[in-house]
Amino acid sequence: MNERITSVTAYTTLDLVDGAALGHDWTENGSGVLNVTASDERPDRVELQFELDGLDVERLPNHADRVDLTPEQARTVAAALTRYADRIEADEGGNADSD
Repeated sequence: MNERITSVTAYTTLDLVDGAALGHDWTENGSGVLNVTASDERPDRVELQFELDGLDVERLPNHADRVDLTPEQARTVAAALTRYADRIEADEGGNADSD
């Protein structure tokens, strides 16, 4: 990634994910960084950070997005991610059986 805003280290949650920037009449796909952390300054919040590679998107200046979540909100997101991941894996298993 060129001129990265999000720090990528050995502790970064996912340092290469597929993502997209969406506008009203456009979509730009690219690779990015997804990180989950807790700030040293605000340990009462979980930070969810995402940054698309600036080389992959032309419509946006280099930037990163961050969502601050309470512990309860973070657990709600984690439960939803697990639920959808389980559903996708179950669907993939069903598709493999029908081949």
